[in-house]
Amino acid sequence: MMNRVWKLGLAALGGTIVACSGGDSGVAGSSMETENSIALTVQLADGSPAARVHVIVRPDSYLAGSDSVEASFVEENMNFETDSTGKLILDNLGYGSYIVEARSDSLKGASKFNYRSWQTEGGRVSLHLDKPGLVSGRVLVEDDEDASEVTVAVQGLDYSVMADGMGNFEFKSLPAGFFEMVAFVQADSVVVDSKGKKGKVRVIRKLGSSVANVQAGQENAVVIDTRPQDSLPYFMFEDFENGVKNWKVKHSEDARGEVESVDAGLGREGKAAHFTSVNDSAYNWVLIGRSLGGMVDMSNLDSIVFWARSDAIEDTTKHKYISFSLDMNLDSTSEQESGKAWMHIDVDTVWNRYVVKPSDFQKPDSNKTGGNLGWDVVKHNITDISIFGGTGGEFWIDDIEVFGYSKFVARDPEE
Repeated sequence: MMNRVWKLGLAALGGTIVACSGGDSGVAGSSMETENSIALTVQLADGSPAARVHVIVRPDSYLAGSDSVEASFVEENMNFETDSTGKLILDNLGYGSYIVEARSDSLKGASKFNYRSWQTEGGRVSLHLDKPGLVSGRVLVEDDEDASEVTVAVQGLDYSVMADGMGNFEFKSLPAGFFEMVAFVQADSVVVDSKGKKGKVRVIRKLGSSVANVQAGQENAVVIDTRPQDSLPYFMFEDFENGVKNWKVKHSEDARGEVESVDAGLGREGKAAHFTSVNDSAYNWVLIGRSLGGMVDMSNLDSIVFWARSDAIEDTTKHKYISFSLDMNLDSTSEQESGKAWMHIDVDTVWNRYVVKPSDFQKPDSNKTGGNLGWDVVKHNITDISIFGGTGGEFWIDDIEVFGYSKFVARDPEE
């Protein structure tokens, strides 16, 4: 689980306060834009302006529902409204990563963006309002933890709920997108100042998190497992710190692609794989893959976890996706056909952690689309791990981890 510690002091917060230029004059492209401003445009699904809708800006590390002075300060000072043209200028925005959400009576939308120190021209962010989605889930806690004391917050958004005694929780109305659901508990802690005087502060203890793919107008489910996994075998399959020499690019006749090693950037350290996929036809395909050196029995696989992001897409109502597969590539002498188990993942424009479990792989259809034979057929004889560029474009992949094994042991096909 990704477990970032949230510490937002008032001094640091002072650099992230947003001052809004109100009134109908604050439109994108106007003289209201400054070198430290973001021009926000909010539209309805049909492209018409979303006038006079509530806008909320939060640092992407923000946790709603915490009883801290910092959280209260943010809630009171980073709430705005669009003008009659659906636009808003956010002035003097401190450098960092943010999530901006817009709400009308029945529609919602959110967008993530990073404001960097090297950015000298007014930035632009646009989002579309759509039907909200419902997210229900469960927090799995250790036996000595009281689930009813757990708060679940949507990190970077202004939503939080308390779990019940069984760890169940529900968000009835969230904007569509990829968001990290964070489970935490709060408690009073005694501190002593330099003069020896005791006082109490509210301390947040994160238990765990999980990324939810919230889809507009749909019910979505997520599980946050906070239990320790020390007993579960684990190893880093690929961190790309030594480049991409083990990865090969394959593609259909009219497609093309490449993979290179780059600095991960955007909040991640070290190297990552940069995968470029050009396959503008539904019949074309491009993949990067890595051989396991033989056949691996993965029937005991718990999960494969990796980080990914994509480049921007012009139509903000759509997502770019990749297809993750475990392949069974057999030679021509085998009586069994080659194939794969795969699943498809919408990839956001910021780094997110994705978890693939055996139950996530698609069931095969009658045509075995894409060579999909299903997990139960291929799980004993995996030869390759592959990532397809489903919609074309640029993708960044980092830190592929395997849970359920301490290493892969490959065998020859004859064994």
